[in-house]
Amino acid sequence: MMPPFGTSTAPTDTMSPTYPTLPPAGDATYQPTPVPGSNGLAIAALCCGIAGLFPVAAVVAIVLGVVALNQLKYRIQRGRGMAVAGIVLGVLWLLGWTVLVVAAVVTDEPARNASGAVTQTSDAYVEDLKAGDCFSGAGRDEVDSVTILPCTSAHESQVVTIFAMPAGPWPGEDKVVAAAEKGCTEKADPLITQRAYDDLSPSFIYPQDAFSWRGSREIICVVDAPKGTTTGTALK
Repeated sequence: MMPPFGTSTAPTDTMSPTYPTLPPAGDATYQPTPVPGSNGLAIAALCCGIAGLFPVAAVVAIVLGVVALNQLKYRIQRGRGMAVAGIVLGVLWLLGWTVLVVAAVVTDEPARNASGAVTQTSDAYVEDLKAGDCFSGAGRDEVDSVTILPCTSAHESQVVTIFAMPAGPWPGEDKVVAAAEKGCTEKADPLITQRAYDDLSPSFIYPQDAFSWRGSREIICVVDAPKGTTTGTALK
């Protein structure tokens, strides 16, 4: 029997399109681009780091070094060492400048009039204190710097007198404290007013260890406001 019109008994092959297999997204790797020569920003960072004597150059060295390192992540090029060196030099220069500025501010001699009295507020090391100086900031176990100000301003303490311990090796803190108490009682008490004797508390600043002793053997006899501040001089 003939098959019905429009039908066929021949086998049919179903053809489906094929596509290339792509690697998973996580397997894709980035290949840095080779670039000849050294990175220009790295070279500039190193030059600015060497010229860090000028603070602006030190800042520029750090910025250029960071940008250069970021660029070198995505390209094969020389210059990483120069970029790191520029950053390190820039940081060191800035630290040096910071230390110099702080030292200049702290060690600036206070302004004094013809009689030696302080006329304006300034920060100074304890070693810069003189007899009669009024100051604040000594209420700590170890005192390195204080704020010296005119005695007409509110202040916490005033130097009554200063004397030096005898030369020799470090005698120990107990002996220094005993000598300071005795010396300040004998030398300072006769110099203060009755009001200061009644209202203020005597104390002293002394070298607390062998290292401080080698720098200065001075005992600074002072009077302190028991609470808050006081105004005016305590000296006769």
